Amino acid sequence: MDMQSFILETLADLHLVFRGYRSHDGVGSLFRGQANSAWELLPKAGRREYYLPDNRDLGRLHAWCKQAVAYSTLPGRYLEKLALAQHHGLATRLLDWSKNPLVACYFACGEQPSNDGAVYIYEAPKQFFSEDIRLDEIEKEEGVFGYLPNAIAPRILSQKGLFTVHCDAKQPIEVAHSRTLKDRPNLIQMVIPAKLKSEVLKLLGDYGIDRSVLFPDLDGLSADVNSRTANMRRPA
Repeated sequence: MDMQSFILETLADLHLVFRGYRSHDGVGSLFRGQANSAWELLPKAGRREYYLPDNRDLGRLHAWCKQAVAYSTLPGRYLEKLALAQHHGLATRLLDWSKNPLVACYFACGEQPSNDGAVYIYEAPKQFFSEDIRLDEIEKEEGVFGYLPNAIAPRILSQKGLFTVHCDAKQPIEVAHSRTLKDRPNLIQMVIPAKLKSEVLKLLGDYGIDRSVLFPDLDGLSADVNSRTANMRRPA
């Protein structure tokens, strides 16, 4: 079965789409935004410039942790460390999703204004990893799994974040029939045309979804104020 794809025509259609797909606290629909609709739906460690076969990507976390302890207290469980590293930019086999479709819309529209963005709506995987799973157990798995993390970082909490775990790192999501919705696939792509991106961002701002909220630190606040300043300088 092929992934279903459609183009967002108007802002009003956003409400219609998201009324039909609900998160149910992470076990229903998951949402992910990408600023360029042509990008692959893969975790960073599965992309060509970072991919290491034979589970070698999992070992890179050890190198990260050896130095990360100088900056922060690290959680004890392997997956929690991996999630923390992911949110600080390390190439991992985790792919970010959100329980909130508006968060996904922000990431689809917040960058690359000249390119169409996309929001992916994915029916949660059948199987989820426990945070207690060990490294050697992950190495034996094949396929795509869900992972509902504890709130180990403010960004995970504010973005209502969760992950898919790809085993191995370049394992794509298998498109199949939905388990709950008749005649629909488990993965849908909603393309947001470049011409609508600024309108979507304004709507999200009215709903309280902006960079200062999604990135609750001084960097996020500064980026949000800069964005508002740039908008003030644009002609009406």
